[in-house]
Amino acid sequence: MTGPGITGLKLKIPMKYFFSSLFLVSVLFSSAQMDLLDSMMTSNAKQEKEYVAYTFKMTRVINGQSVEMTKKGALDFQISHRFGDAFATKADNIHNLFGFDQASDIGVTFDYGITDDLSVGTGRMKGAGLMTELWNVNAKYRALKQTTDFKIPVTIDVYGNATISSELNSNDPSTVNYFPKGYAGFSHRLSYLVQGLIATKATSWLSVQLDPTFLWRNNVPSNDKNGMFIMGLSARAKFNKRTAIIFEYYLPCQKSGIGGREPFAMVRGLKSAAYYPALNIGVEFETGGHVFHVNLTNTAGISENDFLAYNAHNWAQGQFRLGFSISRSFPLDKKHKGEKYWKKGSVEDPDQKKDDSKNVQIVR
Repeated sequence: MTGPGITGLKLKIPMKYFFSSLFLVSVLFSSAQMDLLDSMMTSNAKQEKEYVAYTFKMTRVINGQSVEMTKKGALDFQISHRFGDAFATKADNIHNLFGFDQASDIGVTFDYGITDDLSVGTGRMKGAGLMTELWNVNAKYRALKQTTDFKIPVTIDVYGNATISSELNSNDPSTVNYFPKGYAGFSHRLSYLVQGLIATKATSWLSVQLDPTFLWRNNVPSNDKNGMFIMGLSARAKFNKRTAIIFEYYLPCQKSGIGGREPFAMVRGLKSAAYYPALNIGVEFETGGHVFHVNLTNTAGISENDFLAYNAHNWAQGQFRLGFSISRSFPLDKKHKGEKYWKKGSVEDPDQKKDDSKNVQIVR
């Protein structure tokens, strides 16, 4: 029987719960949205990378480059000095104050950060090799950054420079610093260097870096070759936030006799070799506004184009010297005016973190 009363009853039952059901569906839908939003935020947080900071404190380890970059909009100013041999001759040790009265090389460099991962610079070195009065232009690019979780275990930079000597022309055509008139003479003054910098901050106190290097000199002695490969090893062992031990070793990868170079000449005890690998050891101090290096090295030159190619000084014969480097960075861009790159404490204070929308850089 289908009377009006029964029809009304059928319509009345679903309408009774219509608004309650609608409210329940709205609550469930809102909850699902919140869960989805939380999931997205968690996913983004997981994807956010934390990068290792201060693998080294300066853009140079001692003589060679480090993976550290000049900050964006900042000008990094460095002065380096190398004195004379400390114990090369017994007669002169006291008179020249163990090399302190002599200056084998002096260098001044300026590097500007175009971005946090790209810098350009220039420098002037006195020079201590077969060519002196060295000017260079250089560029450094950071291609990869190490993360604190070691999913990216290394930082990789590429460094290159072009160096020219402004030395006066020699009258002897057999010497490297003989520059004939015209383009040939200008070309003889030039040398170029390309270097890979591969570093890892293995622990909170130990950083290690490999430096595969290729050096090309347009004019070389008759027994030498224009191009040479060099493998470098650098390290930094930190004592505390302000002090560390730094180390460098550069070994040419060439056949015996080329340019007078003998493999592992120091280890083999060769005292008359024309070339010895660069072995540099130093102590690093950070003073709040400056980073300061004091080092002992058997390299008289500071520029890579100099000491990698020409180094006839042997540690075993007392032919090592005292040196120092000092670095200071100045913000130039308007956005960073007044910003302190270093606080009163160390640059490695835990509260100094860099956080932006793309990544997070922290100290570990």
